[in-house]
Amino acid sequence: MTLLHKSTILAGLSHITAMLAGLLLLFFPVISEFEQITDSGNFTQQFQTNKTIFEALGPQGLFVIILPWVLSGVCIFSSIMAKAASNDPKTLILRWKSYSWAVSVIFVVFILVSISSVGMFYIPSGFFAIASSFYNR
Repeated sequence: MTLLHKSTILAGLSHITAMLAGLLLLFFPVISEFEQITDSGNFTQQFQTNKTIFEALGPQGLFVIILPWVLSGVCIFSSIMAKAASNDPKTLILRWKSYSWAVSVIFVVFILVSISSVGMFYIPSGFFAIASSFYNR
């Protein structure tokens, strides 16, 4: 039994890119925000700053980091289990493959919902998860 099938490699790439995107969001100020300095009468002064995910979102930023890691981890696990269960009945194989498709759909929804803020950082990871699902047939 070998674990290095195309679907497993693509799922691994999805996980690696999700980890890299999460670390990028953790340590580098890449999220743009506008801060207001003064607001008096007819005069409003604002300036643009770049923040890390925890500076911008606070504790909710942890969800944005962990969700793609978990999704790509489930994608790897389902790919490995679908190949390992190839001797078992077809219903078991279809169940593991359906997990891979479900993760891909959730990943795409996550990216589309958060595309204006952090979703664009997870596009490569979502692409690899979808490709893994196609090869996991």
